[in-house]
Amino acid sequence: MSKMAKKFYNIEGIIRNGFKLSRNYEALDFNFTKLGDAGVAALAKSKSVRRLKRLIIPVQKLGPESAKAIAESENLSNLEYLKLYRNNIGDEGVGFFSDSKNLSKLKSLRLAWNEISHKGAQSIADSENFQSLTSLVLSQNKLGDEGVKYLAESTNLINLELLDLKKNGITDEGALVLAKSPNFVHLQSIDLTENELTEKGKEAIAGFLILNLIRKRLSEDGEVLDLSKLNLGDMQIKIISEYEGLKDLKKLYLELNYISAAGAGFLAQSPHLKNLTLLSLDRNQIGDEGVQSIVQSENFANLETLMIENNEITNEGLLAIAESELMSNLLKLYIEGNSYDDEGWEALRDSEFLQDLEYPVFDREEEEVEEEYEDEEEFEDIEEEEEVEEEEIIEDDEYTQ
Repeated sequence: MSKMAKKFYNIEGIIRNGFKLSRNYEALDFNFTKLGDAGVAALAKSKSVRRLKRLIIPVQKLGPESAKAIAESENLSNLEYLKLYRNNIGDEGVGFFSDSKNLSKLKSLRLAWNEISHKGAQSIADSENFQSLTSLVLSQNKLGDEGVKYLAESTNLINLELLDLKKNGITDEGALVLAKSPNFVHLQSIDLTENELTEKGKEAIAGFLILNLIRKRLSEDGEVLDLSKLNLGDMQIKIISEYEGLKDLKKLYLELNYISAAGAGFLAQSPHLKNLTLLSLDRNQIGDEGVQSIVQSENFANLETLMIENNEITNEGLLAIAESELMSNLLKLYIEGNSYDDEGWEALRDSEFLQDLEYPVFDREEEEVEEEYEDEEEFEDIEEEEEVEEEEIIEDDEYTQ
């Protein structure tokens, strides 16, 4: 028995230990167990892995032989997640995966740092066996613009939601081809960091992703769009504001992003948002300037609900709201978590244009009663003065007589 064979005579024991660590029979993570190509071959032959869905074997210098063993194994046909980070799979290994019908259930394929070139990208793009993939990670490889073009032209990666191409020698040329591709309607995340992109390439990708986000999150009737908690900045907001497909939109949720006064300005200038009745910008950084842009925009004259909590707004912003006739349709205004004081609060309370506000609730009735009471007191004072004057006149008359 050779030394290599002896090393894996107890592969079943290694698998059992792996299952104990994962606490089920569906995941094996060999971060701290060295297998090598021989170990992977033994693993692939084991019937104990027939229920396996997640397989992680990083940093083990695995070559194309391991890829072939995995690809040809019917025991691994239930795999949904395969991560072979930082190995030496190369284009040949990717070819084995691409040709395998045993891996048709794969949803996530992660092959960062594996010496993969445009040829590997081409084999993935041409394969009909990856139609279930939602995540494809090829970062830290050598795809270049040519590799990106193959992926962009593929009609087989129809369910892809995440594409990681970090540090692959990609330029604007590749980014623009990808941004124009009609084949990735579900793609929500693209990582092209540490490539050779200028602002042109970055903006093209950002625009592509935003349009995909809108298509995915826009309600069927086109009236509700929720883009909360997506780390959106002003550049993305500009793209949203220019999108013609929002003409029927009534409710737009943008809370928990990174929108500044500039982004609020883009929204205010949009001719496609005239039907909005609800705008949520909670927890951004629009400030007083952003508020002014919104409340002075004729495009937002139909707003009934404005949510601007935690936005670094001061009395100046509240005064702008109070003085805007365009906000006369407002029914609900959410301003908690901002830096205003009684001056701003009273400006809203006393505004002639915000008389229909249901929230916040102002104590206007009590104040009216107090004013009426004061008026009555003044009237009583006048009556008392008149009575005194009459008495004085009578006394004067008596004295005269």
